[in-house]
Order: sequence, then C-alpha cells, then structure tokens
Amino acid sequence: MTISVLPTADDRRTNASFEELMWAISRPGLVRGMPFAGFEALAESLIDRECTFHASLDPALDERIARTGARRAAVEKADYVFAPLGGETEVAALSQMRIGTLSYPDESSTLFAPAIIGTGQALRLIGPGIKGEIFLRIGGVHPSFWAMRAKAIRYPLGWELYLVDGDRLVGIPRTTKIEVL
Repeated sequence: MTISVLPTADDRRTNASFEELMWAISRPGLVRGMPFAGFEALAESLIDRECTFHASLDPALDERIARTGARRAAVEKADYVFAPLGGETEVAALSQMRIGTLSYPDESSTLFAPAIIGTGQALRLIGPGIKGEIFLRIGGVHPSFWAMRAKAIRYPLGWELYLVDGDRLVGIPRTTKIEVL
C-alpha cells in the first residue's frame, strides 16, 4: 500500500524558490522572477540546522533564519551570508567570506545581497552558462564590491552571488568573469 503525501504550502514555496535559485545560477546574469519577494523564502529553501549563516541585512531576517535551527556565524565562517553591498565599509566586511580550498572548493560561502536590477553600474558578464556575453546594470552595489569579488575569485575558489531586487533575482557563480564598464 502506498501512502501519498501532498506538499504543504511551505513545501511549495521553498521548492519554487529553490528552483529559481538553481535557474539563476545556471544562467548567470539573466533576471529571474521569483514566486515570492525578498530573502526569507530564499533562505528557507536552502538553510537547515546543518548550516551556518550571517545575516546583517535585517534583524528580523536573522531571527527567522535562526528559527530553522541554523547556527549564526561570523562572516568568515558562514555558509550563507545575507548582507548589503551599498557602502565601502559593508563591502570590506565581506572580504573575509569563505572561498573554499583546493581540496574542498564547495566549502565556500554563498552571498545574498539587495540590489537594483536594471539601473546603475554597467557590467559585462562572460563564462559558463552564458552564450557569448551578457550586459547587465546593477545599482545599490558599491563600486568597490566588483574589485573585491575579482580579487577573491580564483577558480575553483570563490563564492556564489545572488542579487535580489524585490521579486527579481540574478545569480552570478564564481565561474563568471565580470568586466565593469
């Protein structure tokens, strides 16, 4: 006898959010529409009690993530980092994020940050998952971030980046080369 268990509303929300995260990172620079706006659904789709996180975006988000059972950690020890990129000081604080090791490049951080997609700094993206090149405008990110990222990324070392603008999302993996225009 088989027992069928239907997904709950929470299951559907986290599954839909997880799917958008995977699409965004596999097609760097393409803007994806999320089924639910903001960072909470993204965090719920990835984080569980085996994860560490650092959330400096919003104390309420920090509390919601902690309720998953995940452990709070300093930036340099966090699996998932939710942080703003609007100021030079904020960017400098993220320069210590984990980039993995040559033996374990997957032991790196994933960064989630607010941005304004479609305005601001012009970028040219090239690399795996991109046919040719993609041009993108990103606002709300301090110019020093792109230099900090370029210095941190030494493939296979580095970290993945998700830029979030309400219910829109852009994924940029460590394999993507970014030219600031």
